[in-house]
Amino acid sequence: MKIMIEYFPYLVKALPMTFYILFTSVFLALILALFLTWAKVGKNKIAKAFASVYISFMRGTPIIAQLLIVFIAVPLIMKDLGIRTNNWNNSVYAITAFALNEAAFFAEIFRSAYIALDKGQIEAGQSLGMSGIQVFLRIILPQAGANALPNTTNMTIELMKNTSLGMAIGVYDIMGKATQLALNNYGVGQRELFFEVSIMFWMIGLGFMFLTNRLVDYLNRGTSEHIGKNNRLFKRLQVKGGRV
Repeated sequence: MKIMIEYFPYLVKALPMTFYILFTSVFLALILALFLTWAKVGKNKIAKAFASVYISFMRGTPIIAQLLIVFIAVPLIMKDLGIRTNNWNNSVYAITAFALNEAAFFAEIFRSAYIALDKGQIEAGQSLGMSGIQVFLRIILPQAGANALPNTTNMTIELMKNTSLGMAIGVYDIMGKATQLALNNYGVGQRELFFEVSIMFWMIGLGFMFLTNRLVDYLNRGTSEHIGKNNRLFKRLQVKGGRV
């Protein structure tokens, strides 16, 4: 316990790097995943084929291999474009690799959530005169978001644990810091250090899950209200035989 208390401040100082890599990677992955989802559910055969191959490759190869490929390939590509990467922080490569990998998993989660939607509600919204953006915001987004959020959170927690792989290219998060401390002390107290890191990861994961459950409840509640309102309007429309 004394060792854990002694090294706790050092581990906390490494948390910002963990969160920086995690949240930046997730943000970029979400944007890319939306395009991949659009390609997968769309009718453009070329885009659909590209998305399928990309997702298959990213899900079917080790993330450590992807990290090393990005770390080696990106500087070469940038050099050919006349861009110097000598001053780039190695965290850039870690974020790039993690975002590219995570986007493939997010895209499949989003696609499944979209397919699970009741298409009758979308048609009802369109019959009520809703625009495409209104249908998306009031019907598709709340329900698909509620369906996708638990799995998205699970993948985010998984990525949080994978940030430790950044050590392979010199990026040290909380796990890397613990490894450094253990090496500096010739292995003395490493059991306590790694146990403490495990507890910290566990507590952060529990926090994510708690927030996710609250957000899912909110989305489901809002979706129920919208569906009830839309159903009442649709019945009124059928009775009057008019248009909204």
